[in-house]
Amino acid sequence: MGQLEDQVAFITGAARGQGRSHALALAREGTDIIAVDLCRQAETVPYPMATPQDLAETVRLVEATGRRVLASEVDIRDLAGLTAAVDKGVAELGGRLDIVIANAGISAPAPTLEMDESVWDEMIEINLTGAWKTVRAAVPHVVRGGRGG
Repeated sequence: MGQLEDQVAFITGAARGQGRSHALALAREGTDIIAVDLCRQAETVPYPMATPQDLAETVRLVEATGRRVLASEVDIRDLAGLTAAVDKGVAELGGRLDIVIANAGISAPAPTLEMDESVWDEMIEINLTGAWKTVRAAVPHVVRGGRGG
């Protein structure tokens, strides 16, 4: 039995990289996963972002641990979309949410004086506002669980 047996985690940016790593580590400890990722290119990001195939691979890897996973393509700037994904995941994975990992984020590789304002705005919208929206969508379920939050 894992240290987090029968808990449920909500992870943004779960299609690859750290998000996938978090999902797999938690799944190996007994946690079911609600995974979301944008799975398309953000407007100002100059490097390739995660794809639907990346998210499908995360699902495959989590399921290979024997845990359940519900994955959705959601933009973390979309509070209604995040809320719908969390609500559906909580309903399908046992009616609770124990862990929230606001992992999604982008990097703006340009130095400040060379960075266009639109790059800054998108980075703040995703990295800061998106993290707040992730917490806003998820925390009501954590509090309702009565075990912290």
